[in-house]
Amino acid sequence: MTWKHRIAGPATAAAALAVLGSAALGLGACSGDDDDSGVPTLNVELFDWGIKASPASVAAGDVRVKAKNTGTTEHEVVFVRTDLPEDRLPVKEKKVDEQQVEVVGEVEKFAAGKSEKATLELPAGRYVLICNIATHYELGMHTVITVQ
Repeated sequence: MTWKHRIAGPATAAAALAVLGSAALGLGACSGDDDDSGVPTLNVELFDWGIKASPASVAAGDVRVKAKNTGTTEHEVVFVRTDLPEDRLPVKEKKVDEQQVEVVGEVEKFAAGKSEKATLELPAGRYVLICNIATHYELGMHTVITVQ
């Protein structure tokens, strides 16, 4: 009987450690580097020559932006709050004239194949997300999201 308890004890402890280890791994996968619980995430993919954003609508306030550049050149994401059509922003010298629009935030330019993160405070409204590197906007790097 004593022998069974010694075997069962360590086996039970090993099983408990395995369960705890799995739980800890699960928690790590949930939290990862996104420890801003309750903060919505906006995933933005930049490619040559377009932008995809998901989801198309997020709650107003702090928004965690995860931008991934799958293109072959550097890109950036500029958040312009506007009711203008996404392809009708004022352009000056091959870029959107940021002095004539309401820029609320941005993820500054970063290299092809890389990802960047930022947390932006976005008031409610309609936003055009653009890459405002010379010619990129005109080549089609824009999309629309709604912040509610």
